[in-house]
Amino acid sequence: MTPEQKARVGIDALLAAAGWHVCNMADANIHASTGVAIREFPLDSGYGFAD
Repeated sequence: MTPEQKARVGIDALLAAAGWHVCNMADANIHASTGVAIREFPLDSGYGFAD
């Protein structure tokens, strides 16, 4: 597992413990919870992803 992947696991766990619904873009449902965190949200073409 890369350092970024390890960090993501820890960050996702902290967000979930704080009550956030953490999901991938393909599974995103912005109505699932008061707080929804979407992993690697795609930006406009040429700008990559927001994490």
